Amino acid sequence: MDGYDPTWWQHIFDETYLVTDARTVCCPETTATEINMVEATLDLSPDDRILDLCGGQGRHAIELDGRGYKKITVVDYSQVLLRVGSHDAAKVGCSVHFCRGDASEVGLADGSFDVVMVMGNSFGYFKEDSQNLKVLREICRLLRSGGKLLLDLIHSDYARKQFKPSSWHEANEDVVVCRERELLKEGVLVREIVLSKRRGLVRDVTYFARLFQPKELEALLTESGFQQIDCGGLLVSHPKADDYGLLNKRMLVTACKP
Repeated sequence: MDGYDPTWWQHIFDETYLVTDARTVCCPETTATEINMVEATLDLSPDDRILDLCGGQGRHAIELDGRGYKKITVVDYSQVLLRVGSHDAAKVGCSVHFCRGDASEVGLADGSFDVVMVMGNSFGYFKEDSQNLKVLREICRLLRSGGKLLLDLIHSDYARKQFKPSSWHEANEDVVVCRERELLKEGVLVREIVLSKRRGLVRDVTYFARLFQPKELEALLTESGFQQIDCGGLLVSHPKADDYGLLNKRMLVTACKP
């Protein structure tokens, strides 16, 4: 497989993404299951100021708002997803605030949040851990003292053990999604080809997903200023055993800012 554009994350999350990954990112049942896990893991308070970082169209934030948490901000780089999220939030009358930003330089004030969550494998877009470290340091800056972080990540051991070099599924009656994967030391390189039965080729893009071992994450989080690190959590939000593009089984990581 050829190399990839390291800025892939700046342009892949668009209308096509909402089709190719609809089984996860547009599924209310999956979102509810994941938020059940968030509540159980973090012991949230209704007054918590929560940041859903790399939160896309805000599916988790909108679900949380519906459960009584009214101080939620979604930050994402994708203008398309933010626009969709703002529309979805307005439809149900929720108070989630959406703003555009880069996860490594969000631009909000120090100590703005009690909780930061990064869901759906949205941390680990970079092969170089110096870049991943920048994101963690930014999260630590945004948290108040005693604030909590939750990372929802690919389960590295499961992904390597169950590795499939290729997969495909019909996203809807028109769109077929084909994925070719290459397993590297640092993670998985994925070539995604999206085809329309009516229009032909829709997308051909290669992206990277970092596979972290718990000790690697512990080291990065410690270097970023976090304590009370726990990499032992587990999330399975898809009851079926189909190929969900590395979203089948995930590792939950929590940490606190001292």
